[in-house]
Amino acid sequence: MIHSPERPLRPRPGRARARCAAQSALRRAAYVGLAALSLAASTCAPPLQNGSVVVSSGAAERLGMLCRWGHGGGEQGELCPAAEGAARPARVRRITAPADALTGPLAVGRPGDYVLENDEIAVVVEQLGPGTGLAESGGHLIDAADARARRDELGQLVPRLGAPPRQVIYRDITTGAGEGGAAWIEARGEVRGRELAGGALSVTTRYTLGPRDRAVVLTTSLRNDGDRPVEALDLGDVVHWGGAEHVAPGMGPGLRGEHEAPYVAGIGSDVAYVLAPTDGATMRTRSGAGFSDATFARQAALPPGGRVEYQRLLAVAPRGDSLAAATELFFLAGGAPGGVALELVDARGAPLRPIAGKATLTPIAEEGAAPATGALDLWLRTGEGEPLAAEAPPGLYLVGFEGSGRRALGSARVRIRAGEIAPARLTLSGAGRLDVRVQERGASAPVEDEDLSVPLTPAKVNLFDATTGRAVSPPHFTLTGELQLSLPPGRIRVVASRGPEYALAEATVDVADGTRSQIDLTLERVVDTSGYIACDLRQHTAQSADAGVDAAARIVSNVVEGVECAVTSDHNLAADLRRDVTSLRLEAQLRMLPGVELTSGRSGAGIGSLSVFPLGAEAAAPREGALRWVDETAGEILREVRALPGERVVQVSRHHGGGSPLHASGSPPSGPDQRAPPSAPDQGPSLLAQIVGDGAGVDAVEVWTGREGAARDRALEELWALLRASRPVTPTATSDTHGLHGAEAGYPRTYIAVAGDDPGRLDVGDLVAGLRRRRDVVITNGPFVTMRLGDTRQGGVASTRRGSRGGPLSLTIRVERAPWVDARELHVLVGGVATGAPIPLEGARTTAAGALLDEIAIPVVLGAGRKPSHVAAAGEPRPGKSAPRALFLAEDTFVVAIVRGHRPLEPVLAGEPDEILPFAMTAPLWIDADGDGRSLGRAAAP
Repeated sequence: MIHSPERPLRPRPGRARARCAAQSALRRAAYVGLAALSLAASTCAPPLQNGSVVVSSGAAERLGMLCRWGHGGGEQGELCPAAEGAARPARVRRITAPADALTGPLAVGRPGDYVLENDEIAVVVEQLGPGTGLAESGGHLIDAADARARRDELGQLVPRLGAPPRQVIYRDITTGAGEGGAAWIEARGEVRGRELAGGALSVTTRYTLGPRDRAVVLTTSLRNDGDRPVEALDLGDVVHWGGAEHVAPGMGPGLRGEHEAPYVAGIGSDVAYVLAPTDGATMRTRSGAGFSDATFARQAALPPGGRVEYQRLLAVAPRGDSLAAATELFFLAGGAPGGVALELVDARGAPLRPIAGKATLTPIAEEGAAPATGALDLWLRTGEGEPLAAEAPPGLYLVGFEGSGRRALGSARVRIRAGEIAPARLTLSGAGRLDVRVQERGASAPVEDEDLSVPLTPAKVNLFDATTGRAVSPPHFTLTGELQLSLPPGRIRVVASRGPEYALAEATVDVADGTRSQIDLTLERVVDTSGYIACDLRQHTAQSADAGVDAAARIVSNVVEGVECAVTSDHNLAADLRRDVTSLRLEAQLRMLPGVELTSGRSGAGIGSLSVFPLGAEAAAPREGALRWVDETAGEILREVRALPGERVVQVSRHHGGGSPLHASGSPPSGPDQRAPPSAPDQGPSLLAQIVGDGAGVDAVEVWTGREGAARDRALEELWALLRASRPVTPTATSDTHGLHGAEAGYPRTYIAVAGDDPGRLDVGDLVAGLRRRRDVVITNGPFVTMRLGDTRQGGVASTRRGSRGGPLSLTIRVERAPWVDARELHVLVGGVATGAPIPLEGARTTAAGALLDEIAIPVVLGAGRKPSHVAAAGEPRPGKSAPRALFLAEDTFVVAIVRGHRPLEPVLAGEPDEILPFAMTAPLWIDADGDGRSLGRAAAP
């Protein structure tokens, strides 16, 4: 971390005003690793309408290298020339044409939205009406960018109030100008609901921007208009980072869980964002995939008529790296930055042209200073004349570099002083060239190329240092089967994969400086999944506020992982990627289904998220959401879905950011229209239990999301309870991927039994019927497990009506997996209860294709009279026998087979070992033991 003396914000004449009385008490709290961010006092005066915090100006005080990046025109080593005359005032306007909006795949501003801008940054506040992404109304900040580049990479920022969190529904928006050239947008609305225990909150949020500020100040004021006090009210924001990767001081990308920090930042490719309280205090933050939930004030209490206010800023840095974010906040706090200029040379000392890569500035603790705990990254882009330089907070650093196939052979020690540029000379390694070609045995070429002598195939390629095992780079995706890579010299292990149905193809190659090497790898599809299609039923693109993956990247990420069918389920809008699949000429390999994830933070949906797919013409206005959802109950949403033409799958997913989807009411509701807040699993019957079942209710329940193994195991216990209560439902697994790495498409996935498993000829109606009625699925991240009892497959109903009463049947379980996928134990559950010790799996034989295979046969007797209990243990073999003991099933129940592995899914996936352990499960197989033609709400086939 960077330590420097505490500095207050610098007031500017004509703008800085202190609040009177209690508002004039200034809180000064030092940032950990940054200069203090505190309020500046002036003479006592009425509060300004542009907010109480003065944010230091930007362009006229930046260093020379930042000037050359479009913020002035000085030479290296000189400060930017002062601006001539007064800065242009900040301004507010409405978008009237596309040219008025910001650009980029995350930009969602449209005609009618409000742009608040100056000559430094621009932000967009959404007009009144239905909200974008996870916002339930307009009035929220949805785009932000540098004023010159105008490229937005932010999702949205939504105030979050209370616990459970609630959003504001804004009803009115006004705009105006403040003193000193500031401009503002003010949104007014309300929060109501039984969670407030009789209180009713009116809420006002003001967005204020000064003429030269690179930060917009957000001030949210609440008033209790009810007749009862509102207690324990947490005040904060949920920021959905969109295309920006969220970080915090001392913590790397991909934040997860709870943490405290002075700020949280989102790092995009061309811009960085910083969310911080204006008083310099630390804030408590809970982060997950694509979002951060920041709390600025906890347990606020408002008596009737009482008021409370909280204030924070969103800064927009002109570069996309963590150094830019930290420097921007340092500058806003009144700090005077310095700079670092890199000179890159080869091993002979000859200068290298500017190259793309990442420079890392690691702070060094000095005597009397705070300990250094985190590094800051500076991403360098190539371009003629582009300097390898950037501003930085003063301090002592070690500077390193890697990129473009080169790495620093050592580090440079530099001291950065305010107003000066410190040179850092780095010697880089050479670079070699590696060409990789991946083919599939027996496959046809995915692209037409008469020069190809082998059929190339899409693949994911991982590179590792053969000596240390460390990943050399993030995985590489190729649609054409070819990659041309620049790498530093060394021995490299190259691993090609295409999902769990394929064996790995790998080789080790020596990369030498200045040489070109080539390797050819052959993938083989070894696992037999005939009759099933591999689907990922919940994914997100850049059209979701909390995801930053464009359409092409999302499609490619599916194809290289062997996903054959995927549902695009962006938040509260319907994205259709079918044309993108066609443009990439991948129709034969991937079927994309348009869908929508209806996600509510209010009490309306009552169960967190509902995914609906496939959608068609009814998704013509995606910005409005394909379906109504704000303030609607689950029952109302279901009726609207079922009224659509054609047949749809409704899938219940976990609450956004965690939580079980299976419990959603605080007390037993009286019907599916009962509005109720979420609750813990032990608070009685769930609302979901009243809206699932064949026909008009929910069809599928997502019991496994991404890498959440512990949550999966809890959800399964709840699923068993649901099934025992005669609420038949299809279990599903989805990646819920919002990115590319660490949440890969198809891990986990749902295999769905269909009549034709060719994705290019997939009958979507048959797939829908498979999920809604046949319920024959396999959920897995690796092993492929199927089960049948006699002639009845998983998902069906085995009945004694067909002459099996009292007679022996065989429960046959088949477990197949690629050699790199571990599968050690088979668990057989009856009614959700394990029947004994797990059955060991050993890969007893190898199929002709090369898969490892175990087949387990368990004798089953249906009907009453054979055993006093409805089930006997199956997992404990008889003495001297290898076969499991028989199952005696005297009551209606269900059987499930679960496979677990002990070895993580490396090298295809990387992460915490317990997050990537192999797991697979069959759909339930319902048992009609009494022969009445039904079992736990499921009817046996005629």
